Amino acid sequence: MNHDARVAALEIGERLLQEPSERLVNTAFASELTAQTGLVRAVGWVDLAHTLRLASDGVIPAPAARELVAALLDLQVAPESFAPRAEFGDLYTNREAWLTGKTSSAAWLGVARARREALTTAFHLTLCDALCGLGDALLTSAETFSETSLRHKGSLMPDYTYLQAAQPTTFGHYLQTFAFPVLRDVDRVVALHARADQCPAGIGSSNGSTIRQDRWALAASLGFPAPVRHARDAMWLHDLSIEACSIAVAASVNLDRLAEDLMIFASAEFGFVRLADRHARASKIMPQKRNPFALAFVRATANRLIGVQTGVSAAGRTPSGQMDNRLFVYAAAPDAVTSVAEAALLVAECLKDLTFDAARAGAALADRSVCATDLAERLSAKAKIDYRRAHGIVGALMSGLEATGQTLADATVDDVLASLRAADVFLDRKHIQQVVFTALDPAACVAARTDYGCAAETEVAAMAEELKSEIRVKRDALQALRGRREEAIDRLLGEAAAFVSEAG
Repeated sequence: MNHDARVAALEIGERLLQEPSERLVNTAFASELTAQTGLVRAVGWVDLAHTLRLASDGVIPAPAARELVAALLDLQVAPESFAPRAEFGDLYTNREAWLTGKTSSAAWLGVARARREALTTAFHLTLCDALCGLGDALLTSAETFSETSLRHKGSLMPDYTYLQAAQPTTFGHYLQTFAFPVLRDVDRVVALHARADQCPAGIGSSNGSTIRQDRWALAASLGFPAPVRHARDAMWLHDLSIEACSIAVAASVNLDRLAEDLMIFASAEFGFVRLADRHARASKIMPQKRNPFALAFVRATANRLIGVQTGVSAAGRTPSGQMDNRLFVYAAAPDAVTSVAEAALLVAECLKDLTFDAARAGAALADRSVCATDLAERLSAKAKIDYRRAHGIVGALMSGLEATGQTLADATVDDVLASLRAADVFLDRKHIQQVVFTALDPAACVAARTDYGCAAETEVAAMAEELKSEIRVKRDALQALRGRREEAIDRLLGEAAAFVSEAG
């Protein structure tokens, strides 16, 4: 790209009489260009659709339009001669300068539109693609959670609240805790995709143009189902970027909750799970360490994206016609979405390779403290007493056992009967023996939880089947969205090639 093309693209000698300062180039221009790097491919499609639309209406003369479309097609394959540089300004101006060096017809590129229109339309295309990628990655992680849950539907372990052993469960039921939020994240992704999958093109600066471009035709050529309804809203809308970052945060926090748990369960103190070596990192000073780096990275991603969401939200808090809300968002929003997709795939890979230590998990159940609730519930039913009273009886029993260095696992039928009598509840030994035996068996406790969504193996298996079915439906829907766009872009490129060949 030569100096003359640069001067022309930057409008030097017309409204501006000085070239941009070196400091402006090295700071603002460079930052803006970096933020737009991810739009390169999509802005090429937008330029082609714009040029072909105006050529079909005779706004751009056919010979000039063919030259411009031919140059745009050359640029679309990313020739080595095109290397965007900050001295040429933003991505749009870099492209304009490159095209100006190829054909004088590049002067038609800006008819009836601002650069923001091209970049904003490219942003919608890029964000939609990133959202489809996130949806697919989340479904892959949900699929892994579900498949792993089936393998461990009978793998006993304690459940925890406040990081204290609470009730008996299985590793399979525990893992499904994270599958359903992931599917809700996918629903949020698809809903946002529908809002982002509307075309801003054809709006002039922001209020339309005296040159009518048929916005519906422009939208269709780029695979959008419809144009954004209001032209000024199309140019300046910012809520989609905030929403994209919000969804990224929600999804990353959901993933992080599992990662945080697994870091605890993988510690020497717990030892319930072991990460594969390929997901760990060695310490440089402590030979014994296998740091769960993959899981820590997921946490760091969630932390970073919370900051990104705040920054993107703040960028939109301006008068409505300001460029602040676009300067860095072109990169920030798609990057946030893509970062979560990468984290989701990493979590899925970690879980697939993870080893569950049934013996260590079983040892954590040995004192039977997690069975206290089951014992209280069964005593309430057998003795026909209210649960608060049964709760107190079991609590007193455990306090007495602890005072003598024992646990609930050491409780005998006589101990339970004595606690009942102390509360003025009287039952025969034969009425209480089976209650104690069953209540203090973690496997029996889990097997008894047969209600909808609970921890019994039959319910875990049923939920895994439901997850499998829902994942398949959602994946098909995402593939249809992607397929529609790909078909439209293929048609657009085919139309452009045919238009150029007409000159022969």
